[in-house]
Amino acid sequence: MGNKDLTALYNRQIQEFPLARNNFQALEQVICRDIPFPHIQMRVQYNPARIISTNAKIDQTTLRKRNCFLCPSHMPEEQKGIPYGEKYNIYINPYPIFHEHFTVPSNEHTPQLIAGRFTDLLDIARTFPAYTVFYNGPASGASAPDHFHFQIVPRHIMPLEQDTTNKQLQEIITQNNHITLYRLKNYIREVFILQSPHKEHLQHLFDRLQTAIGQVITYEQEPRFNLLSWYSDFQWTVAIFPRKCWRPRQFFLEGNKQIMFSPGCVDMAGLIIAPRKEDYERYTPELLTDLFNQVSINTTELEAIIFHLKQKLSL
Repeated sequence: MGNKDLTALYNRQIQEFPLARNNFQALEQVICRDIPFPHIQMRVQYNPARIISTNAKIDQTTLRKRNCFLCPSHMPEEQKGIPYGEKYNIYINPYPIFHEHFTVPSNEHTPQLIAGRFTDLLDIARTFPAYTVFYNGPASGASAPDHFHFQIVPRHIMPLEQDTTNKQLQEIITQNNHITLYRLKNYIREVFILQSPHKEHLQHLFDRLQTAIGQVITYEQEPRFNLLSWYSDFQWTVAIFPRKCWRPRQFFLEGNKQIMFSPGCVDMAGLIIAPRKEDYERYTPELLTDLFNQVSINTTELEAIIFHLKQKLSL
């Protein structure tokens, strides 16, 4: 299985699945603009079809009342997928952000929790090296926190991927022959980058970093974060954005004061999804800095996470 299998699935579903075909065709009308930050890239996409995800309610009452759209029994008849191993299926995402956008739900209706599944993320990234794989935590952007799933999107579109190669942004936290951990400086939102060709070393460091985040930021089901990975040049890159909350205060305002900023992995990776034209037009570096500051950890929290992490690693 590889990249060509995803392309074949996409081509079949565009022919067979009218809802997906219409929404993927609508991407032709999507408009984007760059936000002028110094030293880093950020882009805004006006995409009205994403209003469903951006405005999703994920409280337990709402989840109990609605059918789970990631369970095959509740999918449209035309929506067909392909198996990935014994635990997952891959489906086209009928409400896409990218021209090839896939969802990878678990075969079982089980909560959106990463425990025991981090290496699955790595395996998917290696199987499909032309794509980035990501995971939104249950309180960090997942619109279906009741059913575990990853998402797969084309590489080289989200600005984060290029920014991770910018040596001027990198601040090394720890490095040895097996793995490197660094953060991106002056990046508006905090992100940890792990790079290694060794799955077991990535798992070890991820587990300890996740625990350190949980020691600093209060959480319910699991520490809050967004997680992305891609595989290139015989090694994985893993990005972890620790989160303080899902949505900023402006999301909950009314009238023209409301801003529908509800960031998940894609937004944290530098591609801001705006389902409303008025939000698309009002984003500035100053406003986005404020919004990201509210949902991301601050410098004090960053230092505390690194302190706890180094204790666990005996650095």
